[in-house]
Amino acid sequence: MTPATASLGRRVLRHAVAALLAVLAGLVGAEALYHLSVQPGAALVASVFTGNELVVPPADFAVAAGAVTEDRVPVPVPGAPVAYLDIYRPEGTAGKPRPVILWVHGGGFISGSAATVADYAIMLAHAGYTVASLDYSLAPGARYPVPVLQGNAALRYLRGNVSRFGGDPARIVLGGDSAGAQIASQLAAVQANPVLARSMGLTAAVPAVALRGVVLFCGIYDLRTVGSTGFPGLRTYLWAYTGARNWTSDPAIDELSTVQNITPQYPPTFLSDGDADPFRSQAAELASVLQRRGVPLTTLFWNGTGDHLGHEYQFKFNLPEARTAFQRTLGFLATITKG
Repeated sequence: MTPATASLGRRVLRHAVAALLAVLAGLVGAEALYHLSVQPGAALVASVFTGNELVVPPADFAVAAGAVTEDRVPVPVPGAPVAYLDIYRPEGTAGKPRPVILWVHGGGFISGSAATVADYAIMLAHAGYTVASLDYSLAPGARYPVPVLQGNAALRYLRGNVSRFGGDPARIVLGGDSAGAQIASQLAAVQANPVLARSMGLTAAVPAVALRGVVLFCGIYDLRTVGSTGFPGLRTYLWAYTGARNWTSDPAIDELSTVQNITPQYPPTFLSDGDADPFRSQAAELASVLQRRGVPLTTLFWNGTGDHLGHEYQFKFNLPEARTAFQRTLGFLATITKG
C-alpha cells in the first residue's frame, strides 16, 4: 500500500466515523427531546392519521352527497381560539325544523378535522338532520380544556342560530368518535351536571330539555383506567392533550373522566364499540355507570365477529356491521328527537 493510498483510507475512515457519530448523536438527541417534550412524538403519531381514509361510505354515497348543502361558520369562544362548524343540511327541504346533531371528530386529540368525518355528516344530513361538525383546536398547540370550551360555545351558537339552517334548537344531539367521543361525553356532562360546569368555570349552553341525547363511538371515558387498554400511542395522545407526561397525575383527571360526572340527568345515550377495539372496556365501564344512575341507555356491542371490528368500525361501510350500526343509530336518533 502506497502512502497516498493509506492516507486516503484514513480520511475515508475518519469521515465514516464522523458520520456515524453524527447519526448516533441525532438519535440520542431525538430520544431525549421526545422524553422532554411531547411535540416530536405528537407529530409522528399524528402523521399516521394523515392521508388515511377514516370513513368508507356506502356504494350509493354519491346520491346522498349531491342532496346536501354545506356551510362553514366561525364560532367565537371566550378565552380560547375561534372554532368552526361545518353545517350540513338536506337540500330543497322546507317546513318543519329538523333535529340537530353536533358531531365531534376523533384523531387522538392531535389530528383530524371536521373534514375527516364529512362523509358521515353528509349521510346523517341525508337522513333528515341538520348536522354541525365541530372543527376544534388540536393538541399540543391547544390543550385541555380548549376543545370543551369550543364545544360549549358551539352548542350556544347552535341554540341561537341553527334555525337559519333549518334546525330545531329544542332538539339537539351530541355525537363523537374516539377522542371526539370523550369530548362529546364530557360536554354532555357539563350540560347535565352543574357541579362539573362550575368546576370548569362554565355554564350549560343548552337547557337539559333541549339536549335530547348522546351518540358515542369507541371513546375514552375513564382516564384512571384507560392506561390498561394498551391502545397504541395513548401516552402521546394524552400527554399532548393534558400537558402532563403522566396524565394520571393531572389535577383535571376527574373532569376528563366522564364516568366520574354522570348524574341521573345525563341525556339518553347510544354507545357502540367493536370486539377488537382496545377501548371496548371503556365503553363497558361507562355503560355500567349510566345504568347505575338510571340513564336511558342503548348499546351495540359486538361479540364473536372474529375480532375484525376494530377502532371506529362504524365508519367502514364495506362491513355489514357498520351498516347495522348506522341503522341502529338512526333508530335511536328518531326515538329521542321525535315531537
